[in-house]
Amino acid sequence: MDLFKSLLERLLAWLPFDTHPVLSQVLGLGLIVVVALVVVALWLWRRSRKLVPAPGVWIDGLGNQVSAMVRPLMDGPDVSMFNLLLLAVREHFLLLSKIPLRSLMHLRVEDDSVKRALAPILRNVTVDFVAVHPGTRLPVKAIFVRKPKDKVMASSSQDRLVEALLRKAGIDVLRLDPDVLYSVERLTNLLGLEEDT
Repeated sequence: MDLFKSLLERLLAWLPFDTHPVLSQVLGLGLIVVVALVVVALWLWRRSRKLVPAPGVWIDGLGNQVSAMVRPLMDGPDVSMFNLLLLAVREHFLLLSKIPLRSLMHLRVEDDSVKRALAPILRNVTVDFVAVHPGTRLPVKAIFVRKPKDKVMASSSQDRLVEALLRKAGIDVLRLDPDVLYSVERLTNLLGLEEDT
């Protein structure tokens, strides 16, 4: 405390405040300190802005450090299934593929423990194909192509949970077997759509 008091006395002796009352001296000193802090803060802010590279600098540096190449959104069997489904639903729905589950519905979970349990289970769930009503833009049908036999047992509880949530949101669920050869007529019947004759 004595050090602070002696520094304050030296500063006040250095400044032409001796002729003013103590309160004016303290207010003047406080004003000087505030102005000094603002100047230092502005200087640091300007300096930190200069340290962040402009977007153009990032683009220029990408050439040597990053490589990018396209990859297919779907494999061969998925493309075949997509084309068949597209023929089956074309007069009724829009067809989208590889849509994250979280994009199809809003989940409101009141209990935090349930929310923490659901989050990791649903985080990476992707719906293979989604039939969307063109007028309302709402998903109407979620179509899954069953996984290979070795993963069916491990994910069956997750599949049941996802299906229950989709049905709760009013979205029909259809599971297709990749080993079955489907016709457009059969898919139309499975989707519950009447084929125009």
